[in-house]
Amino acid sequence: MASMELVPFLKSVVDNDTDAVVVCDLSHTMIYLNPAAVKRYEKRGGAALVGKSVLDCHNEHSRRMIERVIEWYQKD
Repeated sequence: MASMELVPFLKSVVDNDTDAVVVCDLSHTMIYLNPAAVKRYEKRGGAALVGKSVLDCHNEHSRRMIERVIEWYQKD
């Protein structure tokens, strides 16, 4: 399967997952929530969370953990 063909396939898999999946860019901005995440975080804004910082949704301890993961991704 060519890489461009893989993108719709992977989106389909994530969209049908019953677990919440939130994808962020390296600037902490939420760029995608699957339907389960939209439903799970409905009281916090649901689909309107796209474009907002994931850091705003977490406490200080979680923010530090997120920062470590982002730093790890930036090195690669």
